[in-house]
Amino acid sequence: MDIICSDCNALHWKAERAQKGHFGLCCDGGQVQLPILREPPRTLRGLFASQDPTAVEFRENITQYNAALAFTSLGVDEVDHAINRYGPKHWVFRIHGNLRHLSGALCAPPGESPSYSQLYLYDPTSALRLRMDRNPNIRQSTMKQLQDMISSVNPYTRMYQHAYEVLRDRGDFEDVSVRLQVMPGNDRRRYNLPSSEEVAMILPGDHIPKDSRDIVLHKRTPSDQPPLLRITERHPAYSPLHYVLLFPYGESGWHENIPLYDVERGCPKQKRVSQSRYAAFRLHPRREEFSSILHGGRLLQQYAVDMWASAEQNKLNYLYHNQGKFRATVYSGLEDAVATRGSEVDLGSLGKRIVLPSSHIGSSRHMQQRFQDAMAIARYYQKVDMFLIMTANPDCSPRRQ
Repeated sequence: MDIICSDCNALHWKAERAQKGHFGLCCDGGQVQLPILREPPRTLRGLFASQDPTAVEFRENITQYNAALAFTSLGVDEVDHAINRYGPKHWVFRIHGNLRHLSGALCAPPGESPSYSQLYLYDPTSALRLRMDRNPNIRQSTMKQLQDMISSVNPYTRMYQHAYEVLRDRGDFEDVSVRLQVMPGNDRRRYNLPSSEEVAMILPGDHIPKDSRDIVLHKRTPSDQPPLLRITERHPAYSPLHYVLLFPYGESGWHENIPLYDVERGCPKQKRVSQSRYAAFRLHPRREEFSSILHGGRLLQQYAVDMWASAEQNKLNYLYHNQGKFRATVYSGLEDAVATRGSEVDLGSLGKRIVLPSSHIGSSRHMQQRFQDAMAIARYYQKVDMFLIMTANPDCSPRRQ
């Protein structure tokens, strides 16, 4: 990779260049303009780049270190552990079902040990002991270095501590909360340093309307709420609150207010940067950037799966709430059933179907459209002479032979 994108300085192979001379995968021809990530603290950079035994052990257990230091937990319907049966060198992160980030109250329930963001409210010695009790197989010296680093450079540490102090002074009232809200109208360009300034802490008594994206913090879990609340993928703190080793300074992640850039006019567009475009920009290497994400190893795999899953969930959520925009009742057969059978139709038997258009990759209409395209090619070129199967599955019988 030695070809540099003239718009964002990402490294490419020559064959990746589009017909017009620009590269579309990294920044969409200059339309995506994001600030590069700051160089990680010296402690973390040494663990990423060094080859000494401490750094090697850190990279082998990076997902465990990150989970121990994260502010939020990762919830998955099912993690496929069978795929890693060939050993740690072939480690793969594969999930099934829904993926979500969860946040709990600032104080642990009676009889339970504190975890995640609750540990940042304890003195460092006690927090380190609790983290090591849950992770006895990793190095305590490395955990202490990382804990001290996050406590000193990550702004969410001070934000959570301040939220706890405010809620503690208000007493044990269930309806009192602190909200982490997206700050509107913050239009950062490429040359501004990324930070957590896009997130504001809304204290009790501040007359600011609630937002569905808000991260709500309680001192203790209210009786009418589940112990863990889901953080929306549309919040800029979604990624940095969990991937603290990839975003040690709490750099904001993707949110809906990032505009695309009009290269010809030199100004922002009305359209916004999609979640997949944001992730593509972050996942491209640049010579002037030491990316903690690309040095994350196994944590990089988890982050990539997380970003893809959250982008898909956002698309599905949009389709669910916008069925009328593509006339879903016509697809679902509801209008046909009413027209043919009239008053005899049992609407209860029809149910509520959520229609996925052919533009959604993997949907039944998308697969049907691809099948029709394949049949059209076969009709034009006549009989198909060769059928190729490409696989990287080590269990595949032709590979073993």
